[in-house]
Amino acid sequence: MSLVKRRLIHLWSHQTTAPNPPRPWPTLYPDRIFLIVGEPLKIRETVLLPGRYAFRPLDPGAERTPVQIFNEDQTTLVANL
Repeated sequence: MSLVKRRLIHLWSHQTTAPNPPRPWPTLYPDRIFLIVGEPLKIRETVLLPGRYAFRPLDPGAERTPVQIFNEDQTTLVANL
């Protein structure tokens, strides 16, 4: 499991109130999560440069769903997970 996925799961588990976290996607932000990257980060074939990125699931209600990574203003798709 990649470092980004582990960190996202950690963030999701701290944003939920369920007794058995982590949940598939936090209920407070059902359509996106913003993540600030402080140094270059490689995700599969893509390198995320320092900045703010939006992580959006394709199906927020599903248990396991692909995640899309967009730039800060959400106009450009950067990567798919």
